[in-house]
Amino acid sequence: MFNMIKADLYRITKHIALYISIAIIFVVAAVSIYLVSPGTVGQANIGDISTTQFSQETPLADISLEEMHSLTPQKIRSLMLETENYELDRDILSMNMNLYYCFIFIAAIIITVDFSSGSVKNTLSSAISRRKYFFSKTAIVFGICLLLFFLNTYVVYFGNLIINGGKVSSDLWTVTKISLLQLPPMFALMSILTGIAFITKKTAVYNMIAIPLVMLFQIVLGLMIKLFDLNGKAVEFELQIMIGKLSSVPDNDYIVQSCLVCGAIIIVFMGLGYLSFRKSEIK
Repeated sequence: MFNMIKADLYRITKHIALYISIAIIFVVAAVSIYLVSPGTVGQANIGDISTTQFSQETPLADISLEEMHSLTPQKIRSLMLETENYELDRDILSMNMNLYYCFIFIAAIIITVDFSSGSVKNTLSSAISRRKYFFSKTAIVFGICLLLFFLNTYVVYFGNLIINGGKVSSDLWTVTKISLLQLPPMFALMSILTGIAFITKKTAVYNMIAIPLVMLFQIVLGLMIKLFDLNGKAVEFELQIMIGKLSSVPDNDYIVQSCLVCGAIIIVFMGLGYLSFRKSEIK
């Protein structure tokens, strides 16, 4: 098992997708820090629930869309840097759902590439059981995704501190605490991708499902809220909303409820992935 983990670690350090993921983290962080505005790949709002409250409390919140288009990036930057009690790094971390798209690469390299190349059959024909194979692959996916997650946290914190001179910064403990609170939804995202990888097995099929999954889910959920007039509470535990709320100042009840929801997601997707892998015919 440990030999397989070592082999996977060696292989992923040679794969360009890992370095593309790291580059994406640095580029997104740099652009967000310079513009003093967090960027997002998914939807920042679903129904009437906002991912984060901070961007709503800045000078730009009262500016019309037409006026916004007339402002240069430099003017927007100067306005944001003059905002009192604004913590840009906290706001950027509220958009950590962006990391899902980096995690997609990791699960593909570690799991689906083995199925697509047929090397999984050779591994299982040796002394490795399916159970050991499943959990070693899961451990590698989780471990590397966690490294990317904390890399993103401290790139955002120290980058903001250096580039913006500490004007819109929180402190080191605050960003660390935010990251720790966000661990349950992050583990849920890793579990979703790991489960999908073991269910689909082929890289092409995995990508077709994993890449649009979050955005399609958010669109469908938003439509359901409007069509059926659902209460906003119904989406408070959607993963992107959860990540945003956990970056603010959540109460203890919300933290506990988030952990329970994420725990259920982890059990479901890991269970489905393991059952699918255990019962499937390996070719």
